[in-house]
Amino acid sequence: MAEQYLIGQNSKQQYRTKDIFNPLLRMKYKLSILLTFLTFTCLLTFAQDISSITDANKQLDAREYKEAIKLFGDILKQNSRDEEALSGIIRAHLLSENLKDAQKYIDKAIQEYPKNPEFWLRKGILNNMKGQYLKAVDDFNIAFQLSGNQPDIQLYINRGVACMQDENYGSAIADFTDALKINPRQASALNYRAFANYRLANYAESIEDYDKVIELNPESTSGYYNRGMAHLRSGNKIKACSDFHEACSKGNINACKMIVTQCSAGGKQ
Repeated sequence: MAEQYLIGQNSKQQYRTKDIFNPLLRMKYKLSILLTFLTFTCLLTFAQDISSITDANKQLDAREYKEAIKLFGDILKQNSRDEEALSGIIRAHLLSENLKDAQKYIDKAIQEYPKNPEFWLRKGILNNMKGQYLKAVDDFNIAFQLSGNQPDIQLYINRGVACMQDENYGSAIADFTDALKINPRQASALNYRAFANYRLANYAESIEDYDKVIELNPESTSGYYNRGMAHLRSGNKIKACSDFHEACSKGNINACKMIVTQCSAGGKQ
């Protein structure tokens, strides 16, 4: 029989079932409290994770790599599979050229998320930094396969760099061109394509890209110097010397040397 309790004092006794002590309802009540607590805890943890990730990314953007690594590391101590934290700590190690630790976290990330193209991109960048250019190309190819119809522009640029370092200039130019289809004002892609064309003696194409580099950044000393070299190789010493003078005035030592050897009265003609 259900337990009862007195609700009237001066009137005749009235009784009501004390439902709170019903075993089934008591269990539901406890479960409700537990679920509420767990939901609150999960939301609080999620909010803290977002805050920690935000703080770590701010340190990364500020080039405070040591602090960023610490913050990302703290997150990974709580959850070793945190995808965003793995991405962040890999970037921080690569940017600080800590290749050994970068390799460790890249291996971990690919093991946990083998279909994430970003981690294969990072592996390719690591192999580029190690001078293992053919391995880097293989990594970038996997990243392309996983990216579907919208690969990241950085894939084209970094694979192009690997090809260029391997002196495969034709393939490099193709990748830089594809990158520029995505963003025609991507300075790195313009610089790299200009250099690749220079190495193939395509001086007119090289000059055209260096024109765009300088348009994007009029203070680019390397842009003026490299365009001057392309002008020089194409036989236009007047324009070459003009670029060397501009680059030298902005602090490019190599340009100053070219003025002495190519543009002064006693220089080569």
